[in-house]
Amino acid sequence: MLKRQLYTVYILTLFIPILAVGSYLLYNNYSMVYEHHENMLASDNIRVKSIVFELTTSITNICDSISESKEVTSLLTGRYDSRQEAEEAMMSMTIMEDFFERHTETSSIELLTNHPDLFSYEQIKSVSGEDEEAYRQWLDNPGYHWSIVTKTNNVGVNYIELELLHPVNVPGSPYDGILKITVSGNYLKNRIDNNNLDVDLIVNDQPIFYSTWGNDGKSVTFKDYMYKPFFTYSGTESYMDGERLLEVTALQPIKSEDSIYVFSSDASALDRTANIQQWTILILAISLIIPTLVIIKYTKQLSNRVETLRREMHRVTGGDYNIIDTFKGNDELADLFKDLKVMIRSINSRDKEIFDARLKEQELINHQKTMEMEILSSKINPHFLYNTLETIRMKAFSTDDLEVARAIKLVGKYMRYNLESTGEPSRLGDELRFISLYIDIQTLRFTNRIQADIQVDEDIQVDDMMILPLLIQPLVENAYNHGHKETLEDGRIIIRVKSDPEGIIVEVEDNGLGMDSKKLASVLRRMNEPEDAKGSIGLQNIHQRIKLYYPDNNGIWIKTEPGKGTVIGFKIPSLQKQD
Repeated sequence: MLKRQLYTVYILTLFIPILAVGSYLLYNNYSMVYEHHENMLASDNIRVKSIVFELTTSITNICDSISESKEVTSLLTGRYDSRQEAEEAMMSMTIMEDFFERHTETSSIELLTNHPDLFSYEQIKSVSGEDEEAYRQWLDNPGYHWSIVTKTNNVGVNYIELELLHPVNVPGSPYDGILKITVSGNYLKNRIDNNNLDVDLIVNDQPIFYSTWGNDGKSVTFKDYMYKPFFTYSGTESYMDGERLLEVTALQPIKSEDSIYVFSSDASALDRTANIQQWTILILAISLIIPTLVIIKYTKQLSNRVETLRREMHRVTGGDYNIIDTFKGNDELADLFKDLKVMIRSINSRDKEIFDARLKEQELINHQKTMEMEILSSKINPHFLYNTLETIRMKAFSTDDLEVARAIKLVGKYMRYNLESTGEPSRLGDELRFISLYIDIQTLRFTNRIQADIQVDEDIQVDDMMILPLLIQPLVENAYNHGHKETLEDGRIIIRVKSDPEGIIVEVEDNGLGMDSKKLASVLRRMNEPEDAKGSIGLQNIHQRIKLYYPDNNGIWIKTEPGKGTVIGFKIPSLQKQD
C-alpha cells in the first residue's frame, strides 16, 4: 500500500509536473527561438527594404534633375552642321558627369539618343541599327522603368546590375532621348551585406540582380509573387538550396509601376531551433529517468522501515509497551521511534496532568458562573429607577415645584432612552428628539448662557433613516463641557443634519474656546488609539464605532481655531430600516 501511494505521489507531484513543464519548455523554447529568428529576419528585411527604397528614390531624383536640365534640352533640340560642332556641344554638357562623380550609388549614367547629328561620345550613346527597335519601344512607353542589365568586367566575367530607364521627350524637337542610370552593385553590397542573413533582390519577374550569397542571375521558383506590389510572406519555405526561414516583401519605387521584391532568408535558423529542441528533450529525459530510479530504490527501503514502526505502534495502542529497543536509520522515522519510547514513559504522568487540568477547568467555570451571578444581582432594575423618579416628580408637582418636576421628568426620559438603547441602529428622528431632551436638561443648568439649536435639511426624512444610537449626544455634550466651560454669555451650539450625495453629514458647531494645533493633535491621537478609551463613551468610542460599522468611513473630523470655536462632525450613508 505504501509503495503504491509513494509511486502515485511521485507520478502526480513529480513525473507529471516535470513532463508538463518540460513539454511546455520544449514548445516555449522552440517558439521563442523561432520567433527570435523570425523577428530578426523581419527587421533585416525592413532594413534592406528601406535601403532599396532610399536608393531608388535617389536614382529617380537624379534622373529627374538630368532629364529636366537645360543642357539636355539644348543638346537634343540643337542642329549641328559638322562633327566638330556636335562634339563641342556634347563636351559642354557636364551635368551627367557631375552627378556621376558626386553619387557613388551609380555605376554609370548614359543618355541614348536618335539625333542624327550626334554620335557616341563618353556618356552619350547614339542609337542606330538593330538597337533602334528597342529604343523605339522604350520611347513609346513613358515613365520610370526598372530592369536589370548584364555587364562584363575587365576579366570577362558577367555580372548583373539594376538600372533605371526614363524616356526624355523634348517639346518642339523631332529627336528624343532615353536616360539610363545603372545602380552600383558594390554600393548595394556595402550598404546591405553587414550580417549573416541572406538577401536576394528581384525586380518584377526578372532574375536576381543582387544577392549576398552568390545567387546573382538565378531565377526564383517561389509562390506567385510577381506583379503584386504589396506582396508579403513570412514562414518556412523550400527556397533555392533547401528549407529556409524566409521573409519576402515588395516595394514600389516612386513614380514607377514596377515592383522590387526583397527576399530575406536564414538557412541556419531551423538548425539552431532543432538543436534547442534536442537539448530540451535530453534534459527532460534525464530529469525523469534519474528521479524514477531513485524513488524505486528508496521506496522499498522506506516501506520496510515504516512497516516495522507501524507494528510497534500497534503494540503500544493495544497496551503492550514492551517494544523493540533499536530501530535502524538516522532520520525522522528513527526520531519518531525515539519519541514513541519517550511517549510510553510519559503516558502515566500525562494522564495525571490531564486529570488535574480538567479539575482546574471546572473550578474556573464555577468561579465564572459565580461572578456572573454577582454581576446580575448588582444591576439596578430600570423599572425601579423610573418608578422612583416618577414618585419624586409627583411629590414635587404636589408641592407646586413645577420646575423641579419638569427637571425630573426630563432626566427620567433621558435615562430611559439611554438605558434602553441596545446598540442596534435607531431612527434618526428618535436620536434628534433625544438630543432635544438633552438640550432642555442643559438649559435648566445654563439658563440663557448657552443657546442650542437643531437644524435639519428639508429633504431628509428623519423618521425613515436609521443611525447608530448615541453618536450625536456625546458630541453635543463635548460642546457644553469643553467648548463652553468658561462661557458666561452669548454661547451658541448648532446641531446640523445636512444631505449629501453619498449620505448625510452631521455637524456640531460651537463658538466656545476652540483648540490650538497642539491640543487638536493630542485629541486626534487619542481618538485613533481605542485601547486608551478605557470604556468611556467619548470621542474615541464614537470615532471607532463609526469606522467599524460603516465601511470605508474615516470617522470623526474636527475643525477648530483658538477663541473662535469648534466644528466636529461625521458623514454616514443614508440607510433605511430595511437596509
